[in-house]
Amino acid sequence: MKTKANIRYLGFRSTNEGGRYFDFCVSGPGVAEILTSCEIPAHFLHGAGRVPLQQGVGICYEKLKQLLETRLLTELPTQMCLTASDLESHRQVVPDSFTSMPGFGASSGKIS
Repeated sequence: MKTKANIRYLGFRSTNEGGRYFDFCVSGPGVAEILTSCEIPAHFLHGAGRVPLQQGVGICYEKLKQLLETRLLTELPTQMCLTASDLESHRQVVPDSFTSMPGFGASSGKIS
């Protein structure tokens, strides 16, 4: 059930294991504000395929939007943990048009 909601990012906190909690406040018509946290475990933040901290907010935001398409606002969990599948679904991908721009490495998708 799609719920009209306002999702506001509040900030992030470190977990004891080295991951990050991204905190959000979600509100909607006739519903009190709900605080929810989205965790990205440490193993997703390190190594070759790591999630940059700047992308973490967007990924968690997209996950919340996806949940609100199928749940009532009052059914939103107070805490959730992202999975590899969530990251694959919501991770930002560099469009192909950028890889052909001067100074942008086509093979890595990084500025050279």
